This record gives sequence, C-alpha cells and structure tokens, in this order.
Amino acid sequence: MPSWARLSSSWACRSIFSGSDLRARGSEMKSSVYMTWAKRHAAARYNLAGSGILGCSPQDLRLRPEDILLNGDNADGLPALRAAIAAKYGASPDQVVLGQGTSGANFLACATLLEPGDEVLVEQPVYEPLLALARTLGATVKRFARRFENGYRIEPESIRRSISRRTKLLVLTSPHNPSGVVAEPAVLSEVADLAAGVGARVLLDEVYRDILFEDAPPSGLHLGPQFIATNSLTKSYGLSGLRGGWVLCDAELAERMRRMNDLMGAVGPMPTEALSLQAFRNLSHLESRSRALIEPNARLVHDFLRSHAAAIECVIPPRSLTVFPRLKHATSCDLLHDRLRERQTSIVPGRFFEEPRHFRLGFGVQTADVAEGLRHLSELLREHS
Repeated sequence: MPSWARLSSSWACRSIFSGSDLRARGSEMKSSVYMTWAKRHAAARYNLAGSGILGCSPQDLRLRPEDILLNGDNADGLPALRAAIAAKYGASPDQVVLGQGTSGANFLACATLLEPGDEVLVEQPVYEPLLALARTLGATVKRFARRFENGYRIEPESIRRSISRRTKLLVLTSPHNPSGVVAEPAVLSEVADLAAGVGARVLLDEVYRDILFEDAPPSGLHLGPQFIATNSLTKSYGLSGLRGGWVLCDAELAERMRRMNDLMGAVGPMPTEALSLQAFRNLSHLESRSRALIEPNARLVHDFLRSHAAAIECVIPPRSLTVFPRLKHATSCDLLHDRLRERQTSIVPGRFFEEPRHFRLGFGVQTADVAEGLRHLSELLREHS
C-alpha cells in the first residue's frame, strides 16, 4: 500500500473535506462546500481541477462595438438570444428561460417547482451544488446510485426502488458530473416514464452536452414533458465569465420560471445576453476552438489512465471534459491531493462527490499544462506504487 494511502491528510483538508461538512455545511449554512473550496483552493499553475474549456478572448467572439449593449428590450430575456438557443436545441423561444449560468438555471428551476418538504430524488455520486440546492430549498432528499461497477450508467431499476408518490423531482446529469458518462436516450425515456407514473419532473443538467459535438444526443427537452434541461456557455465554450445559461422546458412551466425570476434577478444583465448572442452567432468557431483543445488532451489523459492501471481504475468515456479515477490502494485521495499541491498541480478530491477514493480530473486547458500536471501525478503514483 502506498505510504500516502496510509497517512491522514492535513488538518486543512480534513476541515474542508469532511463528510459532516458535506451534509451540514451544505444545508444549514445554505451554501455549497464544493464551490467554497473551488473558489478558494482549486487554482494552481497546472490546474486539473477545472471542468471547463480554457477561457475565450474577446477576439473569439469577433465583436464589433455595436455588439456590446448596456440596455435594451430584454424584460424576459433578449428575444434574439432566446430564438438562437431555441434554434440550436430544437425548441421554440417560449420554451427558453434565461439564467445566470447552469447553476442559476438549476436554481431557478428548483425554486419554481419545490416547496419545503417535497421529495427529491438525486443521483449519487452527484455534483455537490445540486445536492446542496435541494436541501437548501427544504426538500426531503433521497438518492439513487450510479455505480462505478456499472460504468456510472443510470439504472432505471435503482430509480424504481426509490421513487414514490411523494417524489416531486428527479435530479441527474448527462454527461455525468463527475465521470463524464453520457446517459442513453432510451434509458432517459425509461426515467421519463417512471417520473410520469408519480407525477414528477426530471431536472437534467446538460452543461457538458455540447462537448460531445456531432455525437451529442438530442436535448432532454425532447424526451417528454417531464424533462427540464439546463445548460450554458460556460463549460463547453470557454465563456464562464459571461454567466450565460438557460432552461429548456414546456412553455407553461417556462412562463412560471420567468415569473419566479421576477423575484430574483427580475431582468437579466443586458451585456451578458448581448455577448451570449454573439457567441451563438460564432458557435462554429467556438466549437472548433474547443475541439482543438479537448481532442489532444483526451488522448493524453486516456493514455495516462491506461498506463497506471496498477494504481488507478477508471471508467473512460469516449469524449468528455472530466474523468473520475479511483485509487486501488487507498481509502482517500486527500493526501495525494496535498502532494500534488506541492507540485503546483490541482485535482478535485472525490469527497466532494461522496467518493473519497476517487478524484475528478479535468483537461480543458492548454495541452502543455495537462501534460505537465499528468507528469506530476504520474510521479506520485509511481513513487508509491
């Protein structure tokens, strides 16, 4: 067993990562422990903790001065932007609700649908802010498993065992965060049937969908009226700073969300919406840029994972922005994380996904930085194998 696998992690890591923090601090303090950590501790010279494409420059949007608007007709979202989103995903503009990133879209959807005490069924492992959101809104949270042993696929039978007449909402991600595994449309259709049987909705976070390019399945919107799909320009296009997100759902629910938003942001920021529109007008260029980053990086990561099969095991999706390896000879990755920090390299500890033996590894940055970060990780794995 590696020496770092037997040792306890630092006090700082224990205080930030503890399981009680994940439960109590994410609900009682009405916050996300993962986002607190990500804002304060994830940055590094070789950042493998991030899960999005390297940030764009203004030149990538091919902006003209007249494209930058400070004010305009966007009471319920800039009409041209809603139309562009609808055209991209095969919706109608009245099915599009704008939000501040996918996180803002998820909050808007949940705040519209949920009352305190409503039962919410959440996948496990899950992106922790989704779990914290349900608990913050006062929901009674139940879980269903996406198992490593089954390639993190959604298993309808696991949902069937957990869903009840009290279930108001199911929460899942595809591609899955953290593993990057894509749910098959046929499986999601089964989930839709299960939800319909108890009168529940399904929130499907699709923030990584567009990184699949031509292999992307249809948006969850098209799987039935039970589905609410959320997405943004943040992860797949390198536009995190814009906070340009949206919800796709049936028109009646979309109108309810717009009225809920009157109590929150009321009107979206016009510069964000105008620049997001420019992004959609230049989407083919942004997709090419993302592809040029992700494809060589994915080859590096896949080769790395296969070369360290003695120390780690991993479900490797054909295309993704993240992977979620599991250490074979340790009960936690915390000390591995600490040792990497000494080498100016970051990963996301699996505790944030309730899987302490795992870590999430992102590779949407410059290829040279991915290579160097993997070299540091490789050295530690070989040193203690």
